[in-house]
Amino acid sequence: MKKNRRVFLIDGTTVLTLLGLGFFPAGGYAIGNKKSWQQSWFENGKTVKETFAALGVGEPIVDQRVVIQAPDTAENGAYVGIGIESSIPDVDAVAFLVEKNPGVLAGYFEIKKSEKLKLGTKIKMAETSDLVAVVKAGDKYFMNTRNIKVVLGGCGN
Repeated sequence: MKKNRRVFLIDGTTVLTLLGLGFFPAGGYAIGNKKSWQQSWFENGKTVKETFAALGVGEPIVDQRVVIQAPDTAENGAYVGIGIESSIPDVDAVAFLVEKNPGVLAGYFEIKKSEKLKLGTKIKMAETSDLVAVVKAGDKYFMNTRNIKVVLGGCGN
């Protein structure tokens, strides 16, 4: 009986400690719920212009301060490492769009306002295409593009 009580107290203390440190949201599920506006961004954009409209982006300004880091040739489109660096001040969000993917929006990241942005991730690419990186800073949107040649497609092709 004492062993079960001891295990219960240790497990309970561990969970409360993790909750207090912010590993689990106090108000609900540990995984969270998908927001409907995010879902529509990924599902409704079949072209870059449609995705811009879903994101609420008008015409972003092409800016060389948005630097895309990506390979010229990706051997496998299922696993393409990309990154972005930007010296644009007060960046709020970053979006990656792949023009020829079945779902154009490959990733969207909201971040704390940053003076020097540096972000990396992995995406899937169906075929050789332009990668568009969009940076939101205040009420303005900035973008740059880079063409990536894909040898083996990664989106179910």
